Amino acid sequence: MLGGHGVFTWGDTAQECYETTLRIINRADEWLATTITGAAFGGPACAPLPEAERRAVAAALMPALRGKISATQPKVGHFNDSAEVLEFVCARDRDALAALGTSCPDHFLRTKIRPLVVPFNPTAPDLPATLAALEDAVAAYRADYAAYYDRCRRPTSPKMRDPNAVVYLVPGVGMITFAADKATARIAGEFYVNAINVMRGANGADRYVGLDEQEAFDIEYWLLEEAKLQRLPKPKSLAGQIALVTGGAGGIGRATVESLLGEGAAVVLADIDAASLDSTVQDFAKRFGKDRVAGVRLDVTDEASVCAGFDAAALAFGGVDLLVSNAGIASSAPIEETSLDLWNRNISVLATGYFLVAREAFKVMKTQGTGGAIVFIGSKNALAASPNASAYCTAKAAELHLARCLALEGAPLGIRVNSVNPDAVLRGSKIWSGSWLQERAEAYNLSTDALEDHYRQRSLLKRSVYPEDIAAAVLFFCTGASAKSTGNILNVDAGNAAAFTR
Repeated sequence: MLGGHGVFTWGDTAQECYETTLRIINRADEWLATTITGAAFGGPACAPLPEAERRAVAAALMPALRGKISATQPKVGHFNDSAEVLEFVCARDRDALAALGTSCPDHFLRTKIRPLVVPFNPTAPDLPATLAALEDAVAAYRADYAAYYDRCRRPTSPKMRDPNAVVYLVPGVGMITFAADKATARIAGEFYVNAINVMRGANGADRYVGLDEQEAFDIEYWLLEEAKLQRLPKPKSLAGQIALVTGGAGGIGRATVESLLGEGAAVVLADIDAASLDSTVQDFAKRFGKDRVAGVRLDVTDEASVCAGFDAAALAFGGVDLLVSNAGIASSAPIEETSLDLWNRNISVLATGYFLVAREAFKVMKTQGTGGAIVFIGSKNALAASPNASAYCTAKAAELHLARCLALEGAPLGIRVNSVNPDAVLRGSKIWSGSWLQERAEAYNLSTDALEDHYRQRSLLKRSVYPEDIAAAVLFFCTGASAKSTGNILNVDAGNAAAFTR
């Protein structure tokens, strides 16, 4: 038994070692079961908040915390309110035990020397006061970490790394962990749950003892560990960034999500079609990993649904840095046959919907304080009129001007707002799977089979436009390649003189 590390067993075969390990662990477990008779962690000091309230508090805290600890590297978060975590964060001895740190290197390397206990009182919740107190709490943790580094450093020690906490304990709510990516944040949380279980057993049987501070430092700043960190591959352009894509299960949405995932972003797919959303999320999770993608059913015309969608993004990953507003519909009818319902439907989805989604994105990005990028998927029809499509063209024009207005408001906050205008993206696009295809063909006196060639031939470049082409333009506006671009319109239409912006 190696104190602070683990159990070594010996035998003639691997099976014999395995069985011996199980026997020792079970024997210890039986001893703990008969030895621990008191309440865990000194008993409860408060009760957990109801689940809905816990999630609401976490959704508000995560973007605020994320913004304060992402100055040098963007972080992605994970929330855990399991029974083990809630028991610990609601306990009388929570602060004293948390200050002792973890008990073994495997835990410590993932979770840092100790967690930060967020100043939240679940018996008299005051979320605005807690949010206001975060700045001082995070600053105090950084100062404490710097003092720990100065106390323990050796002449050959590497320079101090990120002084921010990895683990954040929220009384009555749960545990939030942040790291360079979701998988690392989730695993750090799992390791701290293991540390909680160690504390439960040790403190219940006698007295919990954390890893010696100097030993912990020597492990954290071990030169071989530093060499390993220096050999990590260069992160991709959107590593640590969190994107939300509306209409994420459609053709342009899917292509956009794939391009963002390919550059390292974590992506929340939002779509009103629950079945398509689920299958699309499952597909991307298989290809890129379940820690990189999440889905939320969202109706952009419903204010409560939009707000809930951004809360879901905060709970899934910690916030939002990139918004691709892509949800859309299309309709075609002569003006005298355009009903008020049809007109209102276009305005509701393509103008009001884009307003609601952008407004919530602004709120999150402003809370984070780290800027952001918003991309509207517009249309050639926003700039060039088409016959028998007054409702659609007018709504798209409103959307485009909204983006210009938001570029003015976003610039002081470091939020860039740009638009991509596709045209005639027939293949893979959901709006062409309904009546729109037939309606547009009729508007030009063509068969539906001839429509794609019609659009191709009318373009200056005589080329078809595909979802992947739109995704490439969106990616440009989401990365540092366009860091000095805002209020811009990028037409991806193979050339249409009537839609030139100048």
